Amino acid sequence: MNNIINEQQLQTEIDLLRGQFPETQDLYREVCVLLFFRYGITPTANKLYQYVRRGSMSAPADALNKFWSEMREKSRVRIERSDIPEKISESAGNFIAALWNEAQEAAQAGFSELIENATSEILQFKLQAEAAKENTAQTELLLVESQAQLENALKRVSEADYLLSVNTKALTVQEKTLKMLQNERDNLVRSLEATRAGFSCDLEKLNVSLTKAEERYRALEAKSLLEVDRSRQNSSKLEKELNNLRETTRLDQASHQKELSSIQNTVTEQREKIGMLNGQLSMTISQHKDTTKQIRLTERKLEVTTNKLMQLLSKPKKIIKAINEPNRE
Repeated sequence: MNNIINEQQLQTEIDLLRGQFPETQDLYREVCVLLFFRYGITPTANKLYQYVRRGSMSAPADALNKFWSEMREKSRVRIERSDIPEKISESAGNFIAALWNEAQEAAQAGFSELIENATSEILQFKLQAEAAKENTAQTELLLVESQAQLENALKRVSEADYLLSVNTKALTVQEKTLKMLQNERDNLVRSLEATRAGFSCDLEKLNVSLTKAEERYRALEAKSLLEVDRSRQNSSKLEKELNNLRETTRLDQASHQKELSSIQNTVTEQREKIGMLNGQLSMTISQHKDTTKQIRLTERKLEVTTNKLMQLLSKPKKIIKAINEPNRE
């Protein structure tokens, strides 16, 4: 379980470094520092590329070489005293040599794995190229793809060769600088003692903080129990109110249903009355049309009579004559 947690934490910290260091070489260098000093893991080219996966295969090798070079320069201690016993110097040299050899063996194993992966990829690409030649229907398209894949494979092979040569040169340089590491043991021992002293102080502070945190946790637990009890009481009260509200809603719904039925009956009766009134209105409109026609005929007769009367009034002699003639008879 601790390994899983460390892997997750390591990947999280590497993701944070991606945003802080956009340059590939800078990112690989910081990951080397993180693995070696924070987690106690000897960085190799394969591990670096596995965690970062950026740039070509030569990028982690270059970064790893620069990291070890910087480590040698920063950790180099020159002792100009001649009173150091030969056994202590020899023991320190053997210890640092063993540590350095283990780091180099781990790096060499990473390079060997990269070479094996590149070789397997080359064989896979060759099989794909042979399969592409046998497929006559898609010869041109598959030929282009196979050429591109073959170029990538050759590029990876050249990168693997370059990594191997770089590793060989690094081993040669490390063998030359191995004697210089004999003087570094005293410095490392002093640093270890200082680190232990600081760790003891930090551990004591941590114990005090844990005690205070435990007290706060107990107080918070008691407060939480009170809050839970109050929540239960409120929940019971709300449940009773909800039941009462449901019963009231059921009664209101029944009453509204009765009112709705009554309203529907009333609407049906009103619709029947409206139908009767529409029939009466149609009859009244028909009668009104007939009466209008009669009024218009009467108006026309009155207009004719009025015209005749006017004509008679305009001719008084004819009227008098017309009046006298009946009298004579």
